[in-house]
Amino acid sequence: MKKFLMIFICAIMVFGITGCGSSKSEGKIDKKEENTEEKKSNIEEKGENKEVKNSFATDDWETIVKNIKSGKTYKVGDTKEIDMGTLGKHTIRVANNSTPKECSEKDFSQTACGFVLEFADAVTKHRINPALNQNASGRKYIWEDTEMRAYVNNDIYNALPSELKNIIIDTTVVSGHGPNDSANSITTDKLYLLSTMEVWGAPYFDTVTEKLTRQLDYYKDLGVTQTNYSKAIKKIDNNNIFWWLRSVYSRLHGAFNAVNVAGGPAYNAASYSANVSPAFRIG
Repeated sequence: MKKFLMIFICAIMVFGITGCGSSKSEGKIDKKEENTEEKKSNIEEKGENKEVKNSFATDDWETIVKNIKSGKTYKVGDTKEIDMGTLGKHTIRVANNSTPKECSEKDFSQTACGFVLEFADAVTKHRINPALNQNASGRKYIWEDTEMRAYVNNDIYNALPSELKNIIIDTTVVSGHGPNDSANSITTDKLYLLSTMEVWGAPYFDTVTEKLTRQLDYYKDLGVTQTNYSKAIKKIDNNNIFWWLRSVYSRLHGAFNAVNVAGGPAYNAASYSANVSPAFRIG
């Protein structure tokens, strides 16, 4: 009887100890779970902060234009890939994000003012104009009347993603003239080619000088000049390319300026098929 009583008492004690131990253990598990949930909440919060951080490469076009309109901007040189359907995928970059006081001067080209994007590569090859007709008016060999202007503002523009087309703004474009004309052209375009001044910071046989346009921030920041021009090189499949500018070569009727494979100044007959690398503004 005494033996049975002792076993019964021990059983009660063991149950009590086990019960208490279980209660403490459950308390610890609950606390760990709370800590885990708290950490999870902190991670999610950090994740949300990352998502709102500006990134030109990943932000959608609606977000990009909202940021620009609200005074936020993106770094010059930042790039983004776009799909142009049958014209393939291409890289565009931030070429300018400043608007200095000269941009407000009368008849000043807006092509290097505000938020400017340019193709870091080229979309395709195309001629500026058909073969030179000696009987044609020299006026045909100025940006305003070229086949190239119509091509970039129709064919290339219409190949852009619709959400990008919706935010491209009209740009006042001042372009030089050749020896058979006496006045520069002033047009309003969605897309345009660059001028010699906008690439190298000085005109190259171009009647559009620093009084009418400025060097894009991208090329200025890289120190690009007519003697230090390697940073103006554009590539396709890692091969340097020859790409057109909108500037008429002022000493020769029927010729336009271009950027050669080394990044320096060049020119060629308007009928030559060279790479097309447009620019445009959004806002």
